[in-house]
Amino acid sequence: MDTLRGFGTVVDVLGWDEAFMGVQTSDPEAFAREVQAAVLDATGLHCSVGIGDNVLRAKIATGFGKPRGIFRLTRDNWFAVMGERSPDSLWGIGARTVKKLDDMDIRTVRELARAPVDEMAARFGPKIGPWLVGLGAGAGSTEVSAEPWVARSRSRETTFQHNVGDWNAITECVRDLAARAVDDVRGERREGVRVALKIRYAPFVTHTASVALPSPTTDLATVTDAAVGLLDRFDHEREVRLVGVRVEMTPPENVRSH
Repeated sequence: MDTLRGFGTVVDVLGWDEAFMGVQTSDPEAFAREVQAAVLDATGLHCSVGIGDNVLRAKIATGFGKPRGIFRLTRDNWFAVMGERSPDSLWGIGARTVKKLDDMDIRTVRELARAPVDEMAARFGPKIGPWLVGLGAGAGSTEVSAEPWVARSRSRETTFQHNVGDWNAITECVRDLAARAVDDVRGERREGVRVALKIRYAPFVTHTASVALPSPTTDLATVTDAAVGLLDRFDHEREVRLVGVRVEMTPPENVRSH
């Protein structure tokens, strides 16, 4: 991040290894190559750069640039690149939303962009429905802010050396992970508002489930009980390779979170 800030541009930190840079240039590819060279020189690490006319397109473009590459995604080539892809290729759309869209015969980004706004609002709500239509068109904020990045959650996970079929042992693992996650949340001087459980079945199929807490808290028993309760949503006949517990936190006052 220090290397990125050295370019004298606004840097919006998205995570520990990802950031937006606010740049206006007639040759963005040349600027991207300079960034890659500087990061490699400073850290020994390669990076991918996505170029976009808003943050959504820049974020998605980064995926097309991997590994070590550069890709430009703008209004001009949005539908040529994204039009026939599934809506879950968009930043912010998950499996549940894709299922609901599929029920409405919306199966591509192009179809999402052309969806009737009133029908989408009726199905997803007056804010989310129109937002999803805009997402299909590649609409997004053009603002890049230098406000501090703050984590939304704290998580802990364990990968077993061997597949585990003893769900009593898995339950104890969940309890341990929940306790460690709560310690992390307390260290942030914030409270937990939601608990998520991740289970990776052998050989490599991952499922997640989550639940909102009754009220913001750092009470260990409350968080642990919520995490353990989520185990009921998983298939106890299958062996497990990885277990993870995530606690989403209240945002700190006057600080933007991602």
